[in-house]
Amino acid sequence: MIKPFFLDTPDGRLFAVHHRPAEQQPVRGHILCIPPFYEEMNRCRSIITLQSQSFARIGIGTLLIDLHGTGDSAGEHQDAQWSIWLRDIRIGAAWLADQPGGCLALWGIRLGVMLAAESLCTAAAPGAALLAWQPVAEGQSHFTQFLRIRLAAQMDRPHLPKDTTASLRGQLAAGQPVEVAGYAIHPELAMALDAARLRDRVPPSDTRVLWIEQAGSSAPNLSLASQKVVDAWCDAGLSLETRLFEGMAFWQQHEGMVAPHLIATTTEGIRDIWVNRA
Repeated sequence: MIKPFFLDTPDGRLFAVHHRPAEQQPVRGHILCIPPFYEEMNRCRSIITLQSQSFARIGIGTLLIDLHGTGDSAGEHQDAQWSIWLRDIRIGAAWLADQPGGCLALWGIRLGVMLAAESLCTAAAPGAALLAWQPVAEGQSHFTQFLRIRLAAQMDRPHLPKDTTASLRGQLAAGQPVEVAGYAIHPELAMALDAARLRDRVPPSDTRVLWIEQAGSSAPNLSLASQKVVDAWCDAGLSLETRLFEGMAFWQQHEGMVAPHLIATTTEGIRDIWVNRA
């Protein structure tokens, strides 16, 4: 069962989609999905829906929110700020806390893992676990790749002055938004992205973590950047389980991609770790 609706926030309405288990099925709890960054979000909508349907079949509901300034939520792209997004997550988690079974976990996808981990650090969802899909380890490098979309677009316009990532960051540092592929980036958001490091956002030590990542082409291991984060979190006393999936990079593919092994790996992990052991 799918229910679209709006949540009220101080900055306007937040669009949400609630995937619920069938009425005759016992509800074990709910998961809050925190989407990836801009264009990656557009590429992930269908796979989020498929994963939510798979969760529903084992009695777990999913709430997907469009963060402020994105999707069908209030605000324009240039209004999006990291601090507002963190508040959006708190509001979504609070809504789930009143649902049957409460908020079991925050499900972050790519940059959404960074937001989810920081939200757990600030007790936005007390007792919730973390489901991490292909986490972004360093916000600065992730944002640099995003800025390069604008640089690539300028290659077809030789008569125009050329930007660099340094000049674009200089514009942001001066308090001016930068537009990339139709997305106007607020300076506050840019600063937060450049400062974001996942290894520094260690969830509370009792947080259950399921980290799921694409298997490497040469060896079935986590990426080096991910392994450094996992090691740092383990050194801080966190207990993690990591699993690899085989398949294409879902966050880079066009809308409509199906990744059955990722969905199966995630559903089995949730069932094994958070349902059967509950």
